[in-house]
Amino acid sequence: MSNKLIKDKFFIILFFFPLSFIFGIAVTEILVAICLIYFLLNYNKIEIFFKKKIIILVIFSVYISLNAFFQISDNLKYSSFIYFRYILFSLGIFIFYEKVINLNFNNKLFNIILFSFFILFFDSFLQFYTGKNILGYGIHAQRISSFFGDELILGSFLIRTLPILIWYIYHFQIKLFEKKFFYTVFFAAYFCVIYLSGERTSIGLFLIFFASIIFFIPDLKKIFIHSFIILLIFISSTIFFNFGKSSIDVRVFKKTYNQIFQVEQKNDIQTEQRNDTKDDKAVVSKKISKIYIFSKDHHGHLVLAKKIFLENPIFGAGPKGFRHYCRKVNYDPEIGICSTHPHNLLAQFASELGIIGLTFFLIFFIYIFKKFIQVNSIKNKSSHHYAILVISLGLLINLFPFLPSGNFFNNWISLFIYFNLGLYLVSYNKIISK
Repeated sequence: MSNKLIKDKFFIILFFFPLSFIFGIAVTEILVAICLIYFLLNYNKIEIFFKKKIIILVIFSVYISLNAFFQISDNLKYSSFIYFRYILFSLGIFIFYEKVINLNFNNKLFNIILFSFFILFFDSFLQFYTGKNILGYGIHAQRISSFFGDELILGSFLIRTLPILIWYIYHFQIKLFEKKFFYTVFFAAYFCVIYLSGERTSIGLFLIFFASIIFFIPDLKKIFIHSFIILLIFISSTIFFNFGKSSIDVRVFKKTYNQIFQVEQKNDIQTEQRNDTKDDKAVVSKKISKIYIFSKDHHGHLVLAKKIFLENPIFGAGPKGFRHYCRKVNYDPEIGICSTHPHNLLAQFASELGIIGLTFFLIFFIYIFKKFIQVNSIKNKSSHHYAILVISLGLLINLFPFLPSGNFFNNWISLFIYFNLGLYLVSYNKIISK
């Protein structure tokens, strides 16, 4: 067996990168390091960094590094110095899927991923119905977390991985309709576990992604609709028959309403005499005191982000500057509410990277959306056209600006975004550049 073949077979491990998040960020970082090594071993042409699609990313990463160097004075700045590694990671993924996986791929690799997700689904349902999963992890704050334990990111992981799985189906031309029933069951379980996670942002992003698939990916329309019907039956059953150890519906529906409209409850003593009794009766009344954007805390984060932006409109407060500011005021600001980040991508880009950062965000978002419309307008689409449509939706979902979000500079979020970007470059190279 040649050295090249041995090397290629070793790097097949990168195909399972999405699964690494289940095992913890340390495992994910090891695969990132392997991907960077792969890039360095297989590409030595500097001109790749001057391609139009890449140069904007290079400039963005340089801006982040310089911004952190000049504006952040504590340990928060160090990770931003090496932000360029995410660009190399995307390029490594791009070259890997172009050179290695296309030559060595077989359905067994994808089946391993599907089997792994079925284990995750089983574990999630087990935790919901019994209160504990296979490893003995309990339910946290009425939310199912499965193997993620006290990290309540199950829903976020699933919605960010869903476009990647569908991209695999189209890019590798896996025969979807030969196993229509299987994929209906698979996606039904997938949707149900996203709901069980109780992560309201993930559920909102799922609904957006679901509607987009129905409108733009006809091959998946029936499968997704049938899976969604199963989801609705599952939700109805848990509500009416009170299944499970967690009241997901209370968190997803009632708590969301109460937080947005700041519903207050108070007990009024009704002293009016009744014909049938002389006892006083306690009556619970509800009052809408104020309307917030998502919740009181989220609203407070946005108020503080606005203040920071107005104080630093051009460059922002620096990468992770929201947290840096909160540290300086001991998390007790004059206005707004402190946290590690503003919990909204637009607010984070505005407050931490300023107008320049917002410009980068809008250029990237509009570019992906524009290319999506162009590809969708093609009449006779191939599987690669659908692949780029799906992964474009993945990028737009990861960067969706109108719902609460994670920290853009968190490794977990960034790696998902740049992995999607690497896959996007693969599909782009196959159809757009021709």
